[in-house]
Amino acid sequence: MPSFDSRNFKIGPCAVMYKGNFIGETKNSSVLNFRATYRDTKCSYAYDQPLEKRILSKKLTLSTEVLAIDNGLSLLFDEDDKFTLNGLGGKQSQNSGELLLIPLNKLDNVGYRIPKALLLQDVSCSFNEEEEHTLRLQFEAFFDENKVMLERFTVDESQRVKFATNNVVDPVWFERAITSWLADKFGMTVDTDIFRGGIPVNADGCGIALTGKKESNSSVSQRYEFCISCLGDTRDSVMKKIHEFATEFPVYGETITLENGEPVYVKAILQKSMDFIQQMGNDGKIKNYGELILEVII
Repeated sequence: MPSFDSRNFKIGPCAVMYKGNFIGETKNSSVLNFRATYRDTKCSYAYDQPLEKRILSKKLTLSTEVLAIDNGLSLLFDEDDKFTLNGLGGKQSQNSGELLLIPLNKLDNVGYRIPKALLLQDVSCSFNEEEEHTLRLQFEAFFDENKVMLERFTVDESQRVKFATNNVVDPVWFERAITSWLADKFGMTVDTDIFRGGIPVNADGCGIALTGKKESNSSVSQRYEFCISCLGDTRDSVMKKIHEFATEFPVYGETITLENGEPVYVKAILQKSMDFIQQMGNDGKIKNYGELILEVII
């Protein structure tokens, strides 16, 4: 019975390198399109049924969607960071360069190289609201002096791209840091009118708790869910406080410091939901409760 190495079934993004520069990490699917044009050889006695095919031309294109849009857009702009009509009517193959696809999986040593790839100016940029901006690029391959359009190569470790991302943070330290940051932002005092982990029994006020983490296969972001809760005697006071918190979000590009002094860059803090409908007992009294759910992306 023949056997097949399961490592040949591969999953995961690639780093896109163009002209020696990192363009971005691929998102979703990148597609290599192989196209050829043919001429059929026919004859009348076969009633024009094709008897042979001859290849007249070959075409290779790559369509890829990448994260980190600034590097890719810079390829379209001039030295003044402008997209202009310069270059109309000019030859484009002279602008081609080497394109590499290098897997982020360190156990995958197979990369792909287009020696002469031309970035086509058919580009779409998506400014997404709740996830990383993406850039869809298209490249066309030209053959080099050896008539090579695409080749596989063994990736050297020096060619790998290392992402300067936040490491997985300690959830306890992260919850404490977010609590302190929120208290400073709203002029509150930790353990007096805002509490880490939720509101204690027999106390009114606000609480902040890390309630979960959204699992992701992306190497560029981690997503945590936090709940800001508020407990008070009246529904009006609870609604007012929750709305006061909500007016400050979304927040982008904050740096929050952990207890050990390590800075954590927060890409975004987004509102996810708000709830005012709950009442609960607290020390024998009926209290009004509300909450604001946030997604913290690092």
